[in-house]
Amino acid sequence: MFKKVLIALFIFIISAVAAIFIAFEVKSAKNYSVINFDMTEEMKTADLELGKRIYTVRSGCIDCHGTDLSGKMVMDNGAMGKIYGANLTADKLKSWSDNEIARAIRYGVHKTNRSLNFMPSFDYVALSKSDIAALVKYIRSSAPVSDTRHANSFGPIAKMLSVFGKMPVMFPADVIDLNQDFASKPEEKVSFEFGQYLSNSCIGCHGDKFIGGKIPGGDPSWPEAKNIRLGANPVWTKEVFSQYLKTGISPTTKEVSRAPMPIWLLKEFNEIESESLWLYLSSLK
Repeated sequence: MFKKVLIALFIFIISAVAAIFIAFEVKSAKNYSVINFDMTEEMKTADLELGKRIYTVRSGCIDCHGTDLSGKMVMDNGAMGKIYGANLTADKLKSWSDNEIARAIRYGVHKTNRSLNFMPSFDYVALSKSDIAALVKYIRSSAPVSDTRHANSFGPIAKMLSVFGKMPVMFPADVIDLNQDFASKPEEKVSFEFGQYLSNSCIGCHGDKFIGGKIPGGDPSWPEAKNIRLGANPVWTKEVFSQYLKTGISPTTKEVSRAPMPIWLLKEFNEIESESLWLYLSSLK
């Protein structure tokens, strides 16, 4: 009797794993339809330096795609897999149109109409059309780099989490409103509104309520994201926040924040960016 139970359990496990793997492949092959848009006019006036700043500082693209935009290892974990940022240089994107690159960034949809994998496009849904155009222009300015990286290999836990909707970064097109137009952008000056605009790049780790917690689809070795509703904690003052951005040392733990907190990017925030972000985050109780 016990042997029959073990055999039945074994068959059930094998069947469940096979079903998850099949479901993952089905989602990988799914096609998506995105609202029509055209970047032609925005590309004519796109600001290259702004695009570089969005890539290297504000949106943290450099963390996955590297300083030369050729891609770098993001995660190497047996259960989650070996995952690399994509090569964004002309070596890979020379056949892509500006619209297709913009669509991939903003909506998480590949030029083949499938969802990109492991791309936090939901962090970029609040970027304006002009900011996306600036980012595309900067990507276009990069020197081509031959792709020498290994192909992505997604592990069983990553596939399971993705299938059950617990890893939104794997299939971003599944969680984004593909009929929503680009966001508007406030003036780049010290203001609550500009701080709120900048804060959208924090959502992927800290959540849309900024309360932190386990990072969906993150490396299991990563610590939980902190609650950054700074108005609820009297420890955080404008001066303390400014110092944290410069040093990465938490005023609560007295230790340097661990990855994936991008402290090396936060150090590059200018006065307008840091003060605006403070105005917004300190308003959250």
